[in-house]
Amino acid sequence: PLPPKDALRLKGGADANTLVFSLFKAIVGSGVLCLSGGMAAFTNSRTMLIPSFALAFVSMVLSAYSYYSVGATCAATGATTYKEAWSATVGPSTAWIPSLAIVSQTAVATICYSIIIGDVLRDVAIAFGATGALANRDVLLPSVAALVILPLCMLRDFSLLAYTSMFGVAGVLYCTLFMLYRHFSGSYAKGSTLYKALSAAQKPSFGTSTTPLKALILVAMFNTAYMAHYDAPKFLAMVGNRLSEFSKLTKAGFFGAFAISALIMASGFLTFGGSSMGLILNNYASSDTLALLARCGMLASIVFGFPLVFSGFRTGALSLLSLDSPSQSTLDMIAVGTVSVAIGVALKMSDLGFAASFSGALLGSAIIYIFPAMMHIAHAKNAVAADQKLKPNKRKNVTLGNEVYMNYGIMILGVALAGIGASVSYLQSFTNILD
Repeated sequence: PLPPKDALRLKGGADANTLVFSLFKAIVGSGVLCLSGGMAAFTNSRTMLIPSFALAFVSMVLSAYSYYSVGATCAATGATTYKEAWSATVGPSTAWIPSLAIVSQTAVATICYSIIIGDVLRDVAIAFGATGALANRDVLLPSVAALVILPLCMLRDFSLLAYTSMFGVAGVLYCTLFMLYRHFSGSYAKGSTLYKALSAAQKPSFGTSTTPLKALILVAMFNTAYMAHYDAPKFLAMVGNRLSEFSKLTKAGFFGAFAISALIMASGFLTFGGSSMGLILNNYASSDTLALLARCGMLASIVFGFPLVFSGFRTGALSLLSLDSPSQSTLDMIAVGTVSVAIGVALKMSDLGFAASFSGALLGSAIIYIFPAMMHIAHAKNAVAADQKLKPNKRKNVTLGNEVYMNYGIMILGVALAGIGASVSYLQSFTNILD
């Protein structure tokens, strides 16, 4: 065993700081760039920033708890994957349900990546002076997909792209600093050069309007921002199945994700208010040099990160379909089909905010709240049942503790968020009912 003060060691020798960063990297992604738009969906008032921080913090605490709960279930049952944890607790006959949800979430991620690539690529092209077809999103996105994204997705080995996730984190951190600087420097204040370069839709808009029900859109987006739960078994194994260390890792990783998410949400909203868009980078002027650097960084990280997301989708889909040894032609066909569908949807639906909030409400609530709670409850009931089967003199009088009832509450909350949150997201994006 390691001495108490020794650095925690990963397989391969990385220390605890590296492991915390790895979890932070797994949690934080491009989804944080839609949080300002999530605030704008329900308010244009600066006074709602504190309640939004509170929602961000509560969502983080619940997400961190359920992440830890998945790890605890794996430690108790010996499971090494999310699917195995479900099979060992709820039952193998329904293990396809969480698998389908996770595969669906990765499929949505390919669509979100495609939306971001299209928007950012257009803005970068315009910043470099492109006009006509060269600045047309509907031309640029399929062109880059055919020439860059698809060939990357058809690679035989994705290990060469593994380092690109580091660029993704670097891009998010740069965006955080750049957005904070632009806010505090007043670069987009009324009358400034950058303010004058904005279109009417981009210009800051503040007032006193608030629609509380629409705050569920922001809550759903937090589900996307804090989602990494299918990786919990992997990180548990990295800490040698020690729940005390896994708990420390979970707290550090999720608090770091909360800090970055809150800063990006606040800086974007305080700069643009009710005009904050689904992808906050779309609000910044094409002539903004710092914004151009942010766009270029995010574009590179997402283009090269797309194949990694696709790989996760393909692996999950093949497992779900019980295809253990597919031919290379089958793999290539999946790549062509997945990229084509993702790009096609992104061409028709360019609202990243809707994609993030709808999937966050429907799939995120299931993966983060409902499934972990169901596994915890089932494992507790199995323990009680196993204890009751023992002879009276050997029983340990195992009972359902308060944590089980808390998980019932989390499960009910997840169901409510899934149903109401998804409905609100849809009504906000495609109807005028909530206006």
